[in-house]
Amino acid sequence: MKKMQFEFNHHKFSVTLPDEAARSVWTEIFKEREYLAAESAIISAREPIIDVGAHIGLFVLYARSFNPTVSIYALEPESENFKLLNKNIKDNKISGINTFPIALGGNSEKIELVLSPDSHNHRLITAPLPDFESEKQNTPKQLVKMHSLRDFLDQEDIKIVSLLKMDIEGGEYDVFSACVPGDFARLRAVIMEYHNYSGLNYKSIEIQLRENGFGVQIFPSKFDKKMGFIFAKNKRI
Repeated sequence: MKKMQFEFNHHKFSVTLPDEAARSVWTEIFKEREYLAAESAIISAREPIIDVGAHIGLFVLYARSFNPTVSIYALEPESENFKLLNKNIKDNKISGINTFPIALGGNSEKIELVLSPDSHNHRLITAPLPDFESEKQNTPKQLVKMHSLRDFLDQEDIKIVSLLKMDIEGGEYDVFSACVPGDFARLRAVIMEYHNYSGLNYKSIEIQLRENGFGVQIFPSKFDKKMGFIFAKNKRI
């Protein structure tokens, strides 16, 4: 564990980082500004922001620095990350954040989360694994609760989402495969990390978003051709 203090967008923050993977995530968010495309959506947000794969809360701090009042719903299924998510929110005295120890997927059930050696690359058992660790029988797992997007929004009585942020290590395909046009109609904007492997490709999500009225931008990773970001804005609402 390492305590880190920093300033971003005229706000001072203090965070507890569990490992080097978390430090890398911090660099990607606050130094490399990988969510730059979504900043205007964050600033203008009035309806809730949903942070799926909230990890230890770094995107929560990032979003709060641009918008001091919007409600943020942070979903993180891994138990140790969830503790640090709440700690980092509490340590920075941030209000208006609702945290949930759950995953988002194709339906609502209990499911196994495959645990990575670091804090950031955990993934649901239904998500494709990278070749080097696929089918490992001794990979540690954790049983977690999973909701579909529709069920979660209905449960929390959220009619419209200003921004859906997702970083869920391949689980994005299950989330969107379960969505119908009425689900997409509840989203003003989406920012998400995509992962191409095991026969899955971001283009299927891009097509789905465009068919449901979104303008879509693709930002391939400079470091890994299997990854990148999608930013999509709903032109119908």
